[in-house]
Amino acid sequence: MKLLIPTEGSFSYRVMCLVLAAIYAWFLMGLDIDGYIDRANYLIYAQHSDEIFVMYAASSLKTILTNEPVWLLFNIWASKHFTPEDTLRVLIFFSSFIVSFLVLRSYPKYALLLLLFILLPQVLKNNIVHLRQGAGISIFLLGWWCRYLPLRIFFIALAPFVHASFFFINALFLLNVAFSTFAVSTVWRVVYTLGVGVVLGALGIWLADVLGARQGESAEYSGMGAGGSGMAFLFWLVFTVVFFMEGKAYLRNNFFAASILVFYLSTYFLLPVTARVFESGMLVVLLASLGLTDWRRYAVYSLYAFYFLMQWYPLLGMPGYGWAATRAI
Repeated sequence: MKLLIPTEGSFSYRVMCLVLAAIYAWFLMGLDIDGYIDRANYLIYAQHSDEIFVMYAASSLKTILTNEPVWLLFNIWASKHFTPEDTLRVLIFFSSFIVSFLVLRSYPKYALLLLLFILLPQVLKNNIVHLRQGAGISIFLLGWWCRYLPLRIFFIALAPFVHASFFFINALFLLNVAFSTFAVSTVWRVVYTLGVGVVLGALGIWLADVLGARQGESAEYSGMGAGGSGMAFLFWLVFTVVFFMEGKAYLRNNFFAASILVFYLSTYFLLPVTARVFESGMLVVLLASLGLTDWRRYAVYSLYAFYFLMQWYPLLGMPGYGWAATRAI
């Protein structure tokens, strides 16, 4: 099997990616600052992160480390140079530019699909609604594609301190490093990943509470389980089955993406934040799926087209692309 190897393409293609990424980022940055869900919360961070940082630091070292200190430090720095509104604009521009440019330049052969990837609502909203998560994804992807190992380690290690979902993603990343180091078979990789998923799914919010992370005390995450309808579980289960049918050689080279899928499915009914964790690793999964061959490639393309349309259909005609602050909740 011919493995899919990342390539930056020709010089003209890279220029085109830069232009498209800049247009994408400029458009998102230009959206009404006050017009979208949770913007008031981010404006508070832009103004009062120094006070929030001091509050966490006064509690304990573990509390500050588990409450996204790099995110707070960025806001503290930005508050010295920009207005709160401009802080959000800077954040939106650079996060969306980095993510879109890295994705668009990754596999030139699949340029149209890559464009659709960055227009998927779960990807797009991280630069419209979940700004902190969008920043974390941009940092992680910088590390993911960095060729200089020390910087690769630095950016990947930094991501959880921007958005806490990357504590889970990085745990899977380290697990895959161990799998490769000790040449663990595919079957045992799945078993171990399922085990980690069940344990973290059952204990994740409790651990957050013990470590002093805000998610442990948040009412948003206080329920039992993820609370989903089950439709997303069924869709990604089918996607995972197709993914695994590609064979052992493919899985060995793409097991990090596979482990994100396995973790999501194993924690779907256990961990309230599992959807947010999956969204942080979704681009890795989608990009890995481009390496599928034969009927499996077309099956995944069909699944993705269905998913794309079903995600956008409810948002059509809604103000603010479905994320307007004034919409009924």
